[in-house]
Amino acid sequence: MPSPSSATGLILLSHGSKDPVWRRNAEHLLAQVQHARPDAAVACAYLDWCEPPLGPAVAQLLQSHPRLTHITIWPLLFGVGKHASEDIPALVEELAPRYPQVQLRIAPAMGEDARVIQLLADMAGGYLQGKLQG
Repeated sequence: MPSPSSATGLILLSHGSKDPVWRRNAEHLLAQVQHARPDAAVACAYLDWCEPPLGPAVAQLLQSHPRLTHITIWPLLFGVGKHASEDIPALVEELAPRYPQVQLRIAPAMGEDARVIQLLADMAGGYLQGKLQG
């Protein structure tokens, strides 16, 4: 396990879309993380339709943060379907030999985190009480 946070990078991996507006939430999350941790090695990547895909995102992150020893890839996916169970692990397996100095790890998909489910349940409760949140 890495000790200094500067040795660990994070890639926010989203699905992607032909609609450029779709990127807004992933990029907003990226901006929030960068604001909270300005020294963090963090980037967005996309599975389809948007740039950059995972491989170039890893390369760019390592170019700007050459001392990284670990990169966590966090799938910003609500459910665990083929992308989370097959496609992402295959991409990481393909990339790993190119970067032997870095351990590439896949975090559980966003929707698999109990904290996310609890937040959504709390929000649903607010909607049930007639509170529109934005």
